[in-house]
Formats: sequence, C-alpha cells, structure tokens
Amino acid sequence: QANWLKLDLELPLLHAASGAARAGAMGEKATKKHGAEGKKPKRWACCAFSALVLALIIVIPPVGECVSDVLLLGFLALRYSSEGLPLMLAWKDTVYARTESSQSLTMLPLIKQMDGIMARQLLHVEPGDDHITATCKVSMYTQMVTSSSWVGSDPLAPPGGGNLDTWDPVPTQERVNSYVQACREVYEGLDKGGPQRRILDKLTPQRRVNVTTPIPLWTSPEIIIKGRMERERVAKERPSHSDKWKGINEIPGYGHMFQHTKIRPVKEEVIDASEISEAVRQGKVAKFDATKLLGKELFNLTMPEIAALHGDMAKNIPMYRQRGASAPGGSGVESLDTYARKVKVWKQEECLRYPEFAPFRPFGYTEPKDTSDYMNGLKQPTWWLEVLASMLDIAWFKPRVGISLRDFLRMIRTAGLQCAVNTRRLPKLPMPKIEDALGNPDWLERAWSMFWLGPVADCWHYDDPDNLLIGVYGDIWVSVFKLKDRELMRSGGDRGCWSSLSQMPLRIDTPHAMTQDWWLEKFEFIHMKLTPGTGIVVPSGAYHSLTMADGDRILLNCFMIPKYKGLWDVPAANHSFYSSKWQTEEYHAMSQLKKSSIFRLWDTKQLGGYFEGFKLEMF
Repeated sequence: QANWLKLDLELPLLHAASGAARAGAMGEKATKKHGAEGKKPKRWACCAFSALVLALIIVIPPVGECVSDVLLLGFLALRYSSEGLPLMLAWKDTVYARTESSQSLTMLPLIKQMDGIMARQLLHVEPGDDHITATCKVSMYTQMVTSSSWVGSDPLAPPGGGNLDTWDPVPTQERVNSYVQACREVYEGLDKGGPQRRILDKLTPQRRVNVTTPIPLWTSPEIIIKGRMERERVAKERPSHSDKWKGINEIPGYGHMFQHTKIRPVKEEVIDASEISEAVRQGKVAKFDATKLLGKELFNLTMPEIAALHGDMAKNIPMYRQRGASAPGGSGVESLDTYARKVKVWKQEECLRYPEFAPFRPFGYTEPKDTSDYMNGLKQPTWWLEVLASMLDIAWFKPRVGISLRDFLRMIRTAGLQCAVNTRRLPKLPMPKIEDALGNPDWLERAWSMFWLGPVADCWHYDDPDNLLIGVYGDIWVSVFKLKDRELMRSGGDRGCWSSLSQMPLRIDTPHAMTQDWWLEKFEFIHMKLTPGTGIVVPSGAYHSLTMADGDRILLNCFMIPKYKGLWDVPAANHSFYSSKWQTEEYHAMSQLKKSSIFRLWDTKQLGGYFEGFKLEMF
C-alpha cells in the first residue's frame, strides 16, 4: 500500500524529468521544436492523472481512508517527537483509533490477523486424554462474565476471546500448556468427596451453555417491553424516599443542582474497614475509610511516581486499553513506562482534564476552569503544529473525515489514557496484600485488584463479582443503586452501557432523564466523590457508574472472588451472581476451576493472558 501511494506522488515528476532528459540529448533545436508544443500535452496529461487520482480518493472510501491513516500517523509522529514521546506510540494510537471503525485498506491485514486470533482454539480434547486433562482443556474456554443474547441465538462466544497473548516471555502454546498443568494440580487437590469435585467428575468435557458459558440474559423486544412496563408499575407504587435524601450542602460544588430534580441520592451507610466482609455477605452498599484497610502510603501517588518505583521493570509491565490485547497490531497494549511518560508530558501541557465527564455538565452546570480545560485539550504543543493542524483541517479532516483533527486527537488521547493494569504486575506498590487486609474471610479465595485509569464518562452497568472501589488519585465520582433492584433496572436488556440493549440512560443528571426516565426517582442510590483514601462496597449485581474528569486519575478496583459456594448461603445470595438461582452448579464448578487455575498459574510461573472482557487481566 505504501508503494502504491509513493507511485502516485512520483509519477508526474517522472514524466517531467524524462522530458527534460530527451530535450537535452536532442540539442537546442529539438528543444525549440518540441518545447512549446510538447509541454502542453504533458501538462494536460499530468493534470488528468492528478484529477483521476483525486477522483479515486473521493469515490472509493477505502482509498480515502488510507490517506487519513497516513496523515494522522504523520501528524502524531511529529507531535510525539516534539513532546519527547516514543514514535512507536504514534503507530499504536493510529492503529487503535483507525481499526475501530475504519474501512482502510492499510488496516485490513491487522484486523484480519486479530480475527484469526479471536477464532482460534488452542486446546483440543484428544482421544488419549484422561478425564482431568480433558476437563482442564475445556475449562480454559469457560466464559467469565454474563451477557445478553437474543432468544433463539447461539450464545457461545469465539474461543480465543478471553485467552490472549501478553508480554509474558513465553510462546503461546507453552502458556496454554502451563494452564493445563496448573489446572490439573488444582483439580487433583480438590476434596474427592466434595461437591465441586463430584460435579466435575461427572461432566462431559465439551463447550456448552450452562457449563462453559453462563446462562445468557435472554432478551427480545417483547421481553424488554414487558420489563419496562413492570419497572414503571413498581415505580408508581413505591412511596417517596425523600426523607433519606442527602442534603444539598453535603454535596460540594454542584449540590444545588439537585434542587432541579427528584432523582436524588440518599445518605450513604458508613462502615469500618473491618466490616467489609460482612457487608459483602449482606449485599450492602457501604462507604469506608480505605486508609484503615490499606494504609496511607498508596494514596495520592501518580502513575509517573508508580513507574519510578518500578525502575526498569516499568518497561516490561503491560497496560491494557479498553480493547486490550484484542486490538489489532498490539495497539491495545503499552508499557507502564510509556504510559507514565505521556501522562507527565500531558499534565505539563494542561491537556488532561475532561470537564464534560463531571457531574451535571449536560444540565448546564459549569465551573470557571471548564472552558479553559476543554480548550487546552485542543491545543498543540508548538506554533507550527497549530498551523499544520489548521491546514489539515481545511484540506482534509473536516470535509473528508467529518471531524476536526484537534477533536480527533483529543479522542485519541482519551482512548490512550483509558487503561487497566492488574496490581499484581506492580510488585513495588506500597500496599498490603488485600486478602490479608480484609482479614482473610473464610469465603474469599482471591482479591483480584486492578488500577483503572484515564477519563471516563458515566457508564451504568453491574458486575458479576462483589467489588471494592477505592479512590487513589484525582477526581472520581461514583453512584450505586441497591442490589435488590437489579432486574427491574435491567428490564430485560443487557447489563451495561456498552450494549445497545441496555435499558439504563447514559446519564441520570440530564433534563432528558428527568422527563423520560422519571421512574429513577423511586429507586434509591448513593452518589459521592471518591476522594483518595475513600472506598465503597459494591455488591455483586448492583447497578453503578463511575465518572472521571481527570485524565491522570487512578481508581483501585478490587473484585472479590469467593471460594466455591463460599457465598451461596448468605443473605446477598437472593440477588447475587453466586447462587444456583442465577447460574447452574455445573457452570459454577467449571468457572471456579478456571479461576483457581489462573491464580495458580500466576503464583507458580508469573504467567497471565486470561481476561474478563479484553482489558481485565485476571490472576
């Protein structure tokens, strides 16, 4: 493709050069004879060829997309070079942005390569495999999270999705073979008379719904309509809970905006850090002082400071963007070192804040800094890049791509900042082992903790595991509804904002939500700023949303993975993921086997590559 573009640019020059050479060889007479008459046809030919190329670019979308790729890559390379950032980052950002929706011929090979990885099945049950080996091979393809499916559709996901190559220094096949070995050790260590072992021993080792795939959230237009009607019926019958509302003076800054709406938060329940385990068992939404759980040293650390703690190790610690290891060309993974460097540079340029993500901005509430924060995000670091950006906007991006280059770059910066990293990949963090900090409750197998980074708009969803959300650095706001209202709020749709089937509004602090989603005023929720050192318990299945305006913010997200049936007989089990009311015992047995095997693989060989979704690396 690059050679084709090069040929386009050079052909007119080749014609002109060859004409001059012939004229020189034939002498002055030949030049006089053919000069005036010969140049005119050649000029017309060059013009015609250029017009043809321009027409192809305009008429054939993939050709125009290639031009957009080249211009974007070139501009990013110039900008990052001026900022002292690695040029490889320009390539990653271009590929990441352009493979999401582009028709570009340039990106097509990378997209096809990733399609093959997603479809691959690296482990197959062989005729000579014993039952444990066969079960372990199949367990690697267990889907770790629930999602919606249309009634009558096949809910089995492609086998390669949750098993992706990382930066761990082993070949792919060795990594998956190591998983099987770890799984055998876990399986053989199970109590032979215990419930999980008995179920696994009886299973036929093959991928199927209810075993390796959780029962989907079945949906259809009829189911959604019925769910929405039921939600409104319940809302009409519920009494007001205005007596529980949080006072507007208790919400700094924008509290007065709640005077315009009945969709208002209630006061939070506050617990001691020692009560977190019991709050999980009860399915409570509760606020706690995280410094009493993890100490004070972690809080208010920045990512550049965390990278500095790890020294040269930071160059080999992977950070996963939203599409993580599934993004074509390795564009969804970068090092902690690179991430920290760009955060430091962009912080100095004051282009890291996204005021539109803060509460009540859609309603019209603004702060004095909002305008300058937004405009700073559009600025270029040098005057000549400003001029070049304006020229490219006029000549290409606005008329052809439909967006200004400056806005496009701001979006690319957003995507590049939205990363996650498992804290077990950060051994120098000044943080105790979370299982120990929680007192090692008898129901808990693993505290799966990650840093979530970057600016994020509201995204209403629920998670299958119980969760601790803890502010580490920057401005973070969190809202959480009660666990018992999950199914009413889902209303037959999907469980998160990423799905077109979600039945929750994108934001609840807008005039539109107050008129079209009036039912929300009858559903209790808490809303608070998650300042560094503050935490909240979010039960399994409770709808919640986080919004972050700071591009360099850090959220500690800790999923608490229980032991097999560790939370089956607790009060929260009436509504949570961990009971036979939601999923079959066969699925829970297989899912637990996979999780325990992943944990063992990391603890024994420091190997990862197993994901919930694409960026949440589990171990």
